[in-house]
Amino acid sequence: MKLILSRIIGGFVTGVFGGQMVQILISLQLGQGTYLPVIDHFGAHFPNEWTAVIVQMMLTGCIGITFATTSLVFDIAKWGLFKQYAVHFIVTTSVWVPIVFLLWVPELYIGIWIILLNIIGIYPLIGWLQYTFSKKDIKQINRSIQMKLKETEGDE
Repeated sequence: MKLILSRIIGGFVTGVFGGQMVQILISLQLGQGTYLPVIDHFGAHFPNEWTAVIVQMMLTGCIGITFATTSLVFDIAKWGLFKQYAVHFIVTTSVWVPIVFLLWVPELYIGIWIILLNIIGIYPLIGWLQYTFSKKDIKQINRSIQMKLKETEGDE
């Protein structure tokens, strides 16, 4: 329970931070020297800018929570790596794509291409990171096994 709670809190904070970084990059590109707290097409759905910013932060926090908690599928040892990645991809994409489209992508056909390019760019990075962490864990497990074997050989 403690692990899940720490993943939720950490994921939320990371998601909000990531969302703000995206907003800064968008502001640098489109803001003409000013910070844009929300994109106009998203902000138009709300009575004021504050509400739009709070909803945006909640949504980016949900993205972070999804990535942080869904990564627990990689701890399911009886699942193969392909199944783990497939489940992770389906769950994270089904949350991430609609939120990204709502928050940052103009309602144009090019928006679909932007999202697809983001998925193609970001998901392999996440996969690589997960693979790297898994490889590190496997090496540590193998070292522990080797140490136990040496201890049992020394006892005989």
